[in-house]
Amino acid sequence: MRIDYAALAPELVITGAACLVLLVDLAVRGRTRVISGYIALVGSLLAIVLLIPKMFDAPTSTLNGLFVLDHFAVVMKIIFLAVAAYVIWIAIPPMRGHRYEGEFVFLLLCSVLGTLLMPSSRDLLMLFVSLELVSAPAFVIAGLRKVNPLSNEAALKFFIFGVLSAGIFVYGISLIYGATGTTSLAAIAASPAARAAHPPAILFTGIVFIVAAFGFKVSAVPFHFWAPDTYEGAPTPLAAFLSVASKAAGFVGLLLILYIGFPALAKFWGPFLGVIAILTMTVGNVVALRQRQFVRLLAYSSIAHAGYMLIPIAVIGSKAGVGSGSSNATLIRSLVIYLAIYSIMQLGAFAVAIGVSKQYPTLLVRDLSGLGRRAPLPALALAAFLIALGGIPPFGGWFAKFALFTAAIDAGTSLGLVLAIAMVVNSVISLFYYLGVVRVMYLGETPEAQDEGAVSFPRTIAAATALAFIGVVFVGIYPEPFARFADAARLVLHV
Repeated sequence: MRIDYAALAPELVITGAACLVLLVDLAVRGRTRVISGYIALVGSLLAIVLLIPKMFDAPTSTLNGLFVLDHFAVVMKIIFLAVAAYVIWIAIPPMRGHRYEGEFVFLLLCSVLGTLLMPSSRDLLMLFVSLELVSAPAFVIAGLRKVNPLSNEAALKFFIFGVLSAGIFVYGISLIYGATGTTSLAAIAASPAARAAHPPAILFTGIVFIVAAFGFKVSAVPFHFWAPDTYEGAPTPLAAFLSVASKAAGFVGLLLILYIGFPALAKFWGPFLGVIAILTMTVGNVVALRQRQFVRLLAYSSIAHAGYMLIPIAVIGSKAGVGSGSSNATLIRSLVIYLAIYSIMQLGAFAVAIGVSKQYPTLLVRDLSGLGRRAPLPALALAAFLIALGGIPPFGGWFAKFALFTAAIDAGTSLGLVLAIAMVVNSVISLFYYLGVVRVMYLGETPEAQDEGAVSFPRTIAAATALAFIGVVFVGIYPEPFARFADAARLVLHV
C-alpha cells in the first residue's frame, strides 16, 4: 500500500505538534507551560500553510481509498485549523498557570486531528475513528476543572451521551455492512441492496441509527440534551470548540455518508432530516428565550444554528438527483459559507464571554448590564456578533442565511421551500434573545454590587475579539471572498 505523505502532511504536522506539546509539558513547570499553547498555535498555522497549495492540485487518494484529499476536504480543513488556532489563542489567558494546561492543549490537538480526518474519510470505519477522535479527548477536557461540580457534571453527561452515540453509530455500521457487504461509501452506493427498487428494511434502519449518532454530535433535536450543561460546565474555550469545529465535523461526516453512500435512498433520508432540522431550529430558539446564563444561551443558539445547517443536506436528499446538477453544488457551497461565517460569529461571542468571565465566573446575562459603558469596544463587538447571529445586516450573518435561503429556494422542491420559510421564522424568534442581550449591555442598569468600573480584558482576548469583529464586519460588507472560497469546495464522489 503506497502512502501519499504529502496528502497527509497537515495531519502529520498536528500529530507532531501534539507529541511535542506532551514532551514540553513534561520538561517545564509553572508559568513557562504556556509555551504549549504557542507550539499548538504555530502547528495549526503551519498546517494551514501546507494546505493552501492543495487547493490548486488535483484530488488524490491514499490508504487504499480510505483517505481522499479533494477541494472540499482542503477547504474544510482550512476552516477547522483556523478555528483551532483561534480557540488555542483565546484559551491561553484562562489556562495560564493552570495545572493541566499542557494536557488541555494536547487533548485539543488530538480532537483537531479528528476534525482533519473527517472530510477526507471515505469509509464508515474511517468516519467512526475520525468522529470518536474528535469526541474522546473532549470528554477529558470537559472535566479538567476537577474541583468544580459543574465541570464534573459536564464531563459525565458528555461522556455518557458520547459513548451512547458511538454505540449507535457502530450498530448502524453493522446493519449497513450486513446489507451491503462493505463499509466503503462508494461501494455501498454501488451495491445491489442500496440500488434495489425495494431496499431491505435493515438498510433504512442503519441510516436511522447513523443519523441519530451524528445527531448527538451536532446537538440536533432530540439528541441535544447534553449540550447546554456541557457548554456551561466545561472550560469555555472547549465550549467554543465544540460549538464550532466539533459541530462542523459532524455535519461534514453526515454529508459524506448520505451524499456519497446513499444517493439512491435520498427520498427517504431527505424528508427525515428536514423534520429534524425544523425541530432543531425551533426548539433551540424557543428554549434560548428563557435562558439567564450567557453560555447556556449560546449553547441553545448553537442548537438552533444546527437546524439551519441541516437544511442544505436535507434539500439535497429531497431532490433525489444526488451527484448531478449544479443545484447540489450550490447547496454544498451554502453549507460551507454558513459554517465559515458561523465560526467567526460564534467564536467572537465566546471570546467576549471568556474576557468577561474573568470578573464574573458564572456569567449570567444580567452580569453584562452596563458593559457598553464599562467595556465599550468588547460590548460593541459582542453586539455585532449577536446581531450577526440573528442575520441582520450589515454584519456577516445576513450573507450566511441568505446563501442558505437562496440555495434552498433555488432547489425547486417543496421541502426546500418549507425549510426556507422555517429558517426565516426562527431567525425572527432568535432576534428576541440576541437583541435582549444587546439591550442589557447598553440600557441595563448596573447593580451596585457589580458596579466595579471598567471590565478589563487580557490583551490576547482583546486582540482575538477585534479580529473576529473585523471579520464579521468585512464579510457583511464585502462577502465575495468568502463566496469564492466556498466555491472552491468541490466534493468529488470518485477519485
